[in-house]
Amino acid sequence: MSEKFGVDSKTRFLVLYFDAHMGIHEIAKIIHRPMQTIRDWETRAKKGEDVRFDKQRSGRPKSVTEETETKIIQMIKENPEGTSAKKLAARFGISVATISRLLAKKGYKYMGIDKSIIYSEEERVNRLDFCRKMLAEEGKLIYQTFYSDEMGIELNNAHKTRVWQIPSEKLKKKNVAENIKLGCWGAISAEGATSLEIYRKGMNGNLFRQVIEQHKVEMESIFPGEFYLVQDNHPTHRMNEEWIVSDQNLRLIKLPKRSPDLNIIENLWAALKERVASDSPTDEKELRASLLSNWEVLTRSDRLKPFFETLHIRYLDCVAKKGHKLPG
Repeated sequence: MSEKFGVDSKTRFLVLYFDAHMGIHEIAKIIHRPMQTIRDWETRAKKGEDVRFDKQRSGRPKSVTEETETKIIQMIKENPEGTSAKKLAARFGISVATISRLLAKKGYKYMGIDKSIIYSEEERVNRLDFCRKMLAEEGKLIYQTFYSDEMGIELNNAHKTRVWQIPSEKLKKKNVAENIKLGCWGAISAEGATSLEIYRKGMNGNLFRQVIEQHKVEMESIFPGEFYLVQDNHPTHRMNEEWIVSDQNLRLIKLPKRSPDLNIIENLWAALKERVASDSPTDEKELRASLLSNWEVLTRSDRLKPFFETLHIRYLDCVAKKGHKLPG
């Protein structure tokens, strides 16, 4: 009868629930509505809500005024690391999605912070002086110098983390007996390189002197005449500068502070680690063998020459950039 007179389902529910005191299962059968709907109506009715009226919805996203936009952008400029979209949303009562759309419209992207080195005026001048010195006489010093450095490598990290594979047959990382940490020292020139020195304990003054004395003969055999040795400002290097010059009679050139981009051996270390990772060594013996064999391949004179041609260009770029950091 109620359907005949156009009585809606919600009103019928209220009459049957409150006046007839029927249970929700029985009501669902009478008004032909899903049980979940009846349960929702019952919950709302118990809270004192009138189920005949829909819940108030938030409606369209809250509009952002021009003044609010200006404040948001100002906050980001003043404190970029402390103003996440979530914090801004809470601060201004706006959804995270709205904040993201606003920032995208303004040209902002959520991306990594530039971690490149910012040099002081003095550091830039020192870098410029170094590059100009190395470039003098058509880069004569570049091609008469051994660039030396140390590198650390861990067995656990000497493996690739991504390889081509069938997803359903996912490859497992090779088992490593124990995590071995090794240090390496080497020196490269346009005409050849020293052998690779591998050691387990950290570099110290005594070990460094032993390394230089041992490999000095190799450097002299590659350059029978005049040659130079470049090294960075590691504390072990600094404490032995006088010893290198006076006792070993080596012509020392100090790399400017915080300037790994001006030492070409850094590129070779990266290539060496990549090749070792391809070998996937599982113990110290395999790691040492991989380091030695790949160093030998990478330091053939035909492979080293392109490194030094690139270095010549990098020094020219450094001068053009007025001593600022060079791209990797």
